[in-house]
Amino acid sequence: MDWFLSIHGLMREVLHLIHKRIQELLLEDRDKLFIDAEKVAILQDDHTLEHAMLVLTNVRYSLIPVLNKENKIVGLISLAMILHKITGVEQIHMNQLGKYKVREVMRTEFPIIHQDTQVEDVLNELVDESFICIGNEENEFAGS
Repeated sequence: MDWFLSIHGLMREVLHLIHKRIQELLLEDRDKLFIDAEKVAILQDDHTLEHAMLVLTNVRYSLIPVLNKENKIVGLISLAMILHKITGVEQIHMNQLGKYKVREVMRTEFPIIHQDTQVEDVLNELVDESFICIGNEENEFAGS
């Protein structure tokens, strides 16, 4: 049984070293991992779904951040969310796109990381997300 505890301790140490090396590799090119806010397509929460659909179609991203007037991250929106809102039982009501605002269909539960978030925490969030918003101390949008 002592040999098992020794191997278990050795394995834990090896995994810790691997984790540290992966973190070092990721941080070497941190600028390639994160995109500054000025380079990310965004929408305002008071934009119409018509405008949102145009932006999402032109930038070809499946999901983009939504900001309020104070530049705070308040949601995420996708074409699927927009289509869900305007789809009836038998047809898509495209004429309703101007009737609704982004805030009415955006997803409001999502992770926000900060510049000092540990790489391991970022990787854990990326398991369920295609991208993650980066916020400053006041959750103002800083990038993705």
